[in-house]
Amino acid sequence: MSKRVLITGCGGFVGPYMVDLAVEKGYKVTATDLRMPEYLKNSKYREVEFLQSDLRDKKSLERVVKDNKRIYHIGAVFDFFAGEKDLARTNVEGTDNLCRVAKDNGVEEFINWSSGGIYGKKYGNKLVKETDSPLPTDNYARSKWEAECVAFMHNGHNGLRVISLRPGAIYGPGSRYGDASALFLMKRGLLFATPGFADPLSSHAHVKDVVNAALYLSEREESYDLNATAPADIAFNICDDSPARSRDLLNTASRLLGKKGLLGFFNFRIPATGVKIAARLAETWARITGTKPLFEADSIDYIACGRAIDNEKLRKAGYKLLYPDILASLKETIEWYEKTNWEVFKEGSGLTGLEVG
Repeated sequence: MSKRVLITGCGGFVGPYMVDLAVEKGYKVTATDLRMPEYLKNSKYREVEFLQSDLRDKKSLERVVKDNKRIYHIGAVFDFFAGEKDLARTNVEGTDNLCRVAKDNGVEEFINWSSGGIYGKKYGNKLVKETDSPLPTDNYARSKWEAECVAFMHNGHNGLRVISLRPGAIYGPGSRYGDASALFLMKRGLLFATPGFADPLSSHAHVKDVVNAALYLSEREESYDLNATAPADIAFNICDDSPARSRDLLNTASRLLGKKGLLGFFNFRIPATGVKIAARLAETWARITGTKPLFEADSIDYIACGRAIDNEKLRKAGYKLLYPDILASLKETIEWYEKTNWEVFKEGSGLTGLEVG
């Protein structure tokens, strides 16, 4: 009999890929989010049970968690513009709520989505290992580190086994945030040069590698450690084999994008401070008008500062990357954006990465 698994955040970017993979591998799937995503109406997912829930509401999780033996906890607020309290309520308290309900309902495995962003920007171009101390510098990364610590505190209680995944910058067809925002800004002609005068390395992970690694690790007994004494003991960095320099990444994207706004993209650097000031102005205008800013100041650090992580632990676990080098695989993602006319960036588009041909 196939194990039943719960996937939170099924309506986001990563969630649909996780649902698709779990269905493909023969799992019985319960999917949950604040509302039902359109793709679940496809006949391919007719056996997927969707149940609405809110991580902030512990009672709403009782019905969702029941009868599931494993949880892939992807649901979170990923927003550099969100306030600290809002991030904490969903990402931190929501994770605690879900873990508590999981323990009370006989869940055996809890796969927690953390973030490579928790390491912060102070390590420069060092390939950061799981055992290096997290030094988050923005509200989103802090909330993910606190959520990871919460999940760790539940590990080994009532039979619950926890793994935390720390992905690098996730990219792939269907994304509309993070790396995708930089591509969209470049396409619009608003990102026309490389921010910052350093040459930082950043680590990336294709969304298919993130979900495949999650499934692979969750199925291995060796991945779990009921006697873990620190979050690092049950954490895995998820990224490709080739950390990319920001200039190389942006120049590669520029070549693949073709026509870009009025200015195009130039192979020179501009002060990151100036870009962050522009972002602060965009944020101020967004607050005045009650809208979302086109880009945020905190997101600039993910381009201008070193964010490289080490995937040795993942490789030693035996996982084989599908997309080992972003510079070689970025073409597929950009072609998807061009093919769909960048519709995913229009509010309420409903597009997901599952619509790749």
